[in-house]
Amino acid sequence: MIIGVTGGSGFIGSRLIKKLIEKNYEVVNIDIVPSNNKINFIKADITDLNQIKNALKNIDLLFHLAGSTVEKSRKKTYESFILDVLGTLNVLEACRVNGVNKIIFASSFYVYDGLNPKMVVNEITPLEPRNMELFGASKLMCESLIFDYSRKYQLKYVILRIGPVYGWGNCTSVIKTFIEAALSGQPIEVWGKGERKNQYTFVEDVVEGCILAMNKDNEVYNLISPEYVSIKEIAQILKDKYGFEVVFNPIQKEGPSMPYISPLKAMTELKWKYTTLEKGIEITINEAKKEKNLQ
Repeated sequence: MIIGVTGGSGFIGSRLIKKLIEKNYEVVNIDIVPSNNKINFIKADITDLNQIKNALKNIDLLFHLAGSTVEKSRKKTYESFILDVLGTLNVLEACRVNGVNKIIFASSFYVYDGLNPKMVVNEITPLEPRNMELFGASKLMCESLIFDYSRKYQLKYVILRIGPVYGWGNCTSVIKTFIEAALSGQPIEVWGKGERKNQYTFVEDVVEGCILAMNKDNEVYNLISPEYVSIKEIAQILKDKYGFEVVFNPIQKEGPSMPYISPLKAMTELKWKYTTLEKGIEITINEAKKEKNLQ
């Protein structure tokens, strides 16, 4: 079986490819920039239908990870929408043309944006696209496109609604930002009172969830840590365990909390396990120190 990974040079994709190769799969990185010369690489822009059609020839299973980030969606609305929605439509059409058997799509916990933060939600909770940020609405539209291609063309799928991912590397997590600041000798700055809560999910757990999803068809899973913590609690861990300085900036407004997103389905059906926040932070700091040659 030949596995393709769009966005294979990215934060999650590069780790996923490494893990797949370790498991002796033949893998092709489909991206606009290569990550490693030793990995099979096809340069293709998902917003170009002809390029992605050519890239998916001979692919049996596709991990579709290429896409925007919430930060980019906020700053570059048009470009992000084209990348996420048109890009996914092109990927699906290329799958159809080339007879790709299954797509595993990296959706986002942001599809639950706009719901009451006091709610507990799962994969069958009714969503509120009118109240979502564009990033979440774009991901939800991508999910709808996948459902449609599955109905019309029998394309198998697994949709992974991935939590806010952290780890060391090219990500935009607040945890990585805090650690980077602290290791540079700067204080960790918490906006407002630091009461915003979320379920921060370690990158290696996401990779493992992607691999476990290969054994399922036509399912949606929340791939997100069950630990629901505030920014203030993260800062406190970094202060208490590592001695990092923490300051609060009451002028900067913090965002709203997300509802509690249940990962029970993934943990039950996929036998997915998660890394505790304290352990994930420890691994991230150790990787950062190693890269920066710090003791």
